[in-house]
Amino acid sequence: MTDADSGTADGVRAADVYEATLQLKPGGRVLRSARLAAAFVAELAWGLLPGPSLHDVVVTRRADGAEVLRVSAGDPAVPGDMLAVVRRLLEECSPAEFLAEWGADEPV
Repeated sequence: MTDADSGTADGVRAADVYEATLQLKPGGRVLRSARLAAAFVAELAWGLLPGPSLHDVVVTRRADGAEVLRVSAGDPAVPGDMLAVVRRLLEECSPAEFLAEWGADEPV
């Protein structure tokens, strides 16, 4: 039986358990500068070259902050698009459905 408000079987949404944020990709100052320069060059090439993503969408467990999922935010011009997709799925799915959708394993 599905809860009419959340769309999940037991009423617990993934958004109740997990939180999605946009974070800079890991790496030092030099690596981030190289990514930024590559994104700029890709933009100068009129979009013919794919630009490197400068951000990741990171899903963490609300209870303890443990990272559950990290995916590239995609296009550096609109990193919020992937964040919006992940947040929508967090609202619509149960925790187990969300993890299965992204192929993520719950950290121990």
